[in-house]
Amino acid sequence: MSASALRILAVDNQPSVIFSLGYIFTGPRYDLTGVENGDAALARLDSGLEQYDIIIVDQKMPHLSGVELVDEMRKRGVNSKIMVLSAHLSSEVRAAYERMDVHLMFPKPFDVRQLRTAVDQLAA
Repeated sequence: MSASALRILAVDNQPSVIFSLGYIFTGPRYDLTGVENGDAALARLDSGLEQYDIIIVDQKMPHLSGVELVDEMRKRGVNSKIMVLSAHLSSEVRAAYERMDVHLMFPKPFDVRQLRTAVDQLAA
């Protein structure tokens, strides 16, 4: 990993999505860490050992929904840029994310090139 690699934390309970994101964000420009749920994401963030430039969050997960996870991250002072990647983005859910300064909401299924471009723009 280079010193300028974009550090990404991906939170999704579907292993296939984490695998896909790992494939999309590979190479020297990216350093992606995938976790399976909000509790695991909070544990990584609370450890203070790693900082992330961008956190990609799914909305529909067991235990903590994406909205609940983002709320917890904001309460903890996490100021990483947040992108929601979900097939479950109702107007109410979108409004909740907007109130918490979520930077981008991206629908599933996603186009690989559009997603990579969106992450690169978010990081700029």
